[in-house]
Amino acid sequence: MFFAATAKDAVDYCIEVARRNQVRLVVKGKSMVTEEIGLNPALEDAGIEVVETDLGEYIIQLAGETPSHIIAPAIHKTRNEVADCSSANSASAARPTTRAHPGRPQALREKFLSADMGTSGVNMACAETGHITTVSNEGNIRMATTLPRVHVAFMGMERIVARWMNTRSS
Repeated sequence: MFFAATAKDAVDYCIEVARRNQVRLVVKGKSMVTEEIGLNPALEDAGIEVVETDLGEYIIQLAGETPSHIIAPAIHKTRNEVADCSSANSASAARPTTRAHPGRPQALREKFLSADMGTSGVNMACAETGHITTVSNEGNIRMATTLPRVHVAFMGMERIVARWMNTRSS
C-alpha cells in the first residue's frame, strides 16, 4: 500500500513499480483518478504502452482525445465517428455497426493476455481488512486486475470505509 501526497507521487510510484517489474504493456480498467493525475502520458513517456479497456475510454484513446464525461467518455461522438476511429485502427467492414464492434474484442484479447501490469480504480476499500472493491459492467476490470502479473489500484481517500458492515442480526 502506498499513500501518495501528490499526483506526481502517485504517478512516480506507479512508474517505479512498472520499472521494477520490467513492465512493457499496461491494460487499464476505467479510473477517473488516473485520468486526473495524468497516468497514461507519464507511462507512455517512460516507454510503457498503455491500453484503455473500457469501451468508451478505448474509443477516446484511439481518437487521441480525452474523456468528455465521467460515465460516458465518448458520448460526444456519433456512431459514424466511432466507426471511423475503429476502422482507422483495424481492418474491418464498412458499416458503422460492424466497424465499431469486432475489432475491440480481438485487439483487447491480445493486450489482456500479453500485459505485464493492470491498473484500475477502486469503488470502495475497507481499512479494517485491506479489501478493495471494483465494479464493472463490461468485464474489462476483472481482466485488467487478474490477468497481468502486477496490479496497481488507484483511489482517493474518500473511497475508504472503516469496516464492512455486518448485516446479520445476532
